[in-house]
Amino acid sequence: MATKSKKKQMRKNQVKVPFPVLLANVLVLVTVLGLSYMWLCSRCDAIGKEIKRKEAELTAAQKRLVGEQDRWSYITSPANLERAIKKHRINMVMPGESQIVRVRYRQDADTVPLAFNK
Repeated sequence: MATKSKKKQMRKNQVKVPFPVLLANVLVLVTVLGLSYMWLCSRCDAIGKEIKRKEAELTAAQKRLVGEQDRWSYITSPANLERAIKKHRINMVMPGESQIVRVRYRQDADTVPLAFNK
């Protein structure tokens, strides 16, 4: 029994400092919020850099598109087509107006998107 009474006496002699649980919870909350804010900022910066890179890529692709469209329109011009026909010695002439079939797209039609006109 002597040991039990000594333990009780030792417990009574210990100084207990009350730990403020509210302060600990506030500190944990502030830390979590701060880390979340830093993570969001870094993600926003990374996404912003990616957007700028994609925009630069889009601008370059649009420039290439304009160049290719210019090149295609130059190649398919009637004078260049006639020149290519003569160069390759193809016995061919441009079609007459009655031989041309115009194809157009109807946006309001649900079933058949093409309409043929003569």
